[in-house]
Amino acid sequence: MEAIKMTPQAFIVEWAQFLWQERATALMYTHLVLAALFPIYAGAHASLRRPPSAALPVKKERKTREEEEDSEDEDLEVEQHLGLTPSDAIMFPILAGFTLSGLYFLIKWLKDPALLNQILGYYFSTLGVFGVGKLATDALNVSTSVVFPNMWSSKGQIYHINQTLSAQLIESPSPSPETKIHRRFVESKTNPLPGIFSSIRFPESTTKRIWVIRALLNQHWIFRGYIHGILSVKSRVRLNDAIGFLIGATCIALYNMNGKPWYLTNLMGFGFCYGSLQLMSPTTFWTGSLVLGGLFVYDIVMVFYTPLMITVATTLDAPMMLVVPGPNRGSMLGLGDIVLPGIMIGLALRFDLYLHYLRKAQKSPSPSLPAYKKPSTSQTGDLFWTSC
Repeated sequence: MEAIKMTPQAFIVEWAQFLWQERATALMYTHLVLAALFPIYAGAHASLRRPPSAALPVKKERKTREEEEDSEDEDLEVEQHLGLTPSDAIMFPILAGFTLSGLYFLIKWLKDPALLNQILGYYFSTLGVFGVGKLATDALNVSTSVVFPNMWSSKGQIYHINQTLSAQLIESPSPSPETKIHRRFVESKTNPLPGIFSSIRFPESTTKRIWVIRALLNQHWIFRGYIHGILSVKSRVRLNDAIGFLIGATCIALYNMNGKPWYLTNLMGFGFCYGSLQLMSPTTFWTGSLVLGGLFVYDIVMVFYTPLMITVATTLDAPMMLVVPGPNRGSMLGLGDIVLPGIMIGLALRFDLYLHYLRKAQKSPSPSLPAYKKPSTSQTGDLFWTSC
């Protein structure tokens, strides 16, 4: 009855007091939600692939070694990754059930889970090096593209940064009708930086160093591995890949030497989720719904009707969740609760990309589909500086 007689002002004051008293809990759950959204957002964008509504890039004839390497780069960029099929979705909860049951009976048989925890520690540490390394590499690629973009715009004028000429160029009217694109040097901009930073006059030696750093960060090498009848791989490697791998190895070493702190545990979780969202990509919404439905039933059965999930989760010491410190021993969120909604969000984002190219194809008078260039972390800076 007192709540009914309460005025709106008193109600607001009471709620404000309640939120202030529980501010630690509110901050903890805000932290948890943001920590879950970060790998979903990053992984969904990293999982973008060429949609079927976009045409493949036109391959040029390979006349020189440089052009052949450029063509190899294009082949790497349009490489497709296999997605989950309905049969995979059906097998998910079945294999998860067998794995969970196997771990449960192994724990009961061993009595002391120290050996199992040690084995899982080595396993997750190895995966963590590559997971955190991949996350760090892509973060470095984004940062590099923002600091050293290939182009930027100001007041309707697009500036192209040419590494070979060590100069910034702008498009100008062509002196002859045979030349479709004509670009001229911008003498007032001597460094490769975008925006207002492009007008800074550094000493000549400093300017050369900046151009060298830009070339070093953007240069890449193609590594090939071939075993007759067994293996044939080709990968593009940049300096950021090596730095990212070192960051991943360093973080995992600190994780194991410093008592597995919560922030490094979460960093490993970010890496696992980020990589999983790129590997586990349902091909259709039906497949994604089947995955969610099957694992929803799996969770209910294993958590509420059997002791398997609780026993395994409380016994094993592995980075399989995000941990947030706070009142009442803090809070945690399993990585599966991030990855599973994330694969559907990633699918929705890819569907948006598909619709984007489909609309472009419908508006085009030509029956051919618009050519597609793979979204990648190296283009983030160009998009940022040309949209400013």
